[in-house]
Amino acid sequence: MKVLKLLNVVAIAALTGCTFLQAAGLNVDLDQASAALATGAVKASAAQLPIGLDEERAYGGAIAVKIVQKYGGLDADTKRQQYVQRVGQAVAAFGARPELAYHFGVLNSDAVQALSAPGGYVFVTRGALKKMRSEAELAGVLSHEVAHIGAKHALGIIQNVKSRQAVTDAAADAWRGAAAFQGVIGKFLDDYLEQGFPKDTEFEADRLGTDTIARVGWAPGGLRDFLQVLAADEAGATDAFYKTHPKTADRVAKLDPVVAALGTGQTNQARFQAAIQ
Repeated sequence: MKVLKLLNVVAIAALTGCTFLQAAGLNVDLDQASAALATGAVKASAAQLPIGLDEERAYGGAIAVKIVQKYGGLDADTKRQQYVQRVGQAVAAFGARPELAYHFGVLNSDAVQALSAPGGYVFVTRGALKKMRSEAELAGVLSHEVAHIGAKHALGIIQNVKSRQAVTDAAADAWRGAAAFQGVIGKFLDDYLEQGFPKDTEFEADRLGTDTIARVGWAPGGLRDFLQVLAADEAGATDAFYKTHPKTADRVAKLDPVVAALGTGQTNQARFQAAIQ
């Protein structure tokens, strides 16, 4: 039964802890990234190989640190952070890659944005939370980002960056050590934060994320409903969200038939308001 499934998963997620959100800010689960920075993530001869899990964690951890820095650190409200972590863990348990160690955090920014990094790092800004009206909307946004991770959308971009940089640097024998690793991170972030993912991957993450929250037990219209709110503000908005995502009305239109086919579920508005405000 969906209702029982949702309540049970959220309860289990509450017991997982939140070591990711320490006072120092995103300073755990980055051992792989630190090692990569010290020894070099790859060599030119290996630049064409698929990115393995350890390398994914290294890139993802380093990217997550940069995202947190860019958006003013992590929000200081512990209750809010723990609530988003619980909802996120419930989503991740039903995503495409539940074996990853996921970390969810609220960014200390009033801009409207949600972001993710390979290896299981997912962020939503305080500004985005202020626009939301229910737990189903929060779950939908987090599930969209979990879907990006599950489909390895960012890893595909990083793989291309690695390959291009290896070709460029090979003659100078520069593809080694921390400089190469940081070069890949820098180029990825330039593309991702300024341009976002390709449109087709955004639509795919919308669809996959919506299907996931419906399977957990939330109202499948969560993400669609949040996007409708943003669509009403899009004309005069300056947030990077609108620049890095497809036209919001187009996303809503593509989600309408998906939501209609998935039935109903919980919105949990009261619980959301109590935790976020």
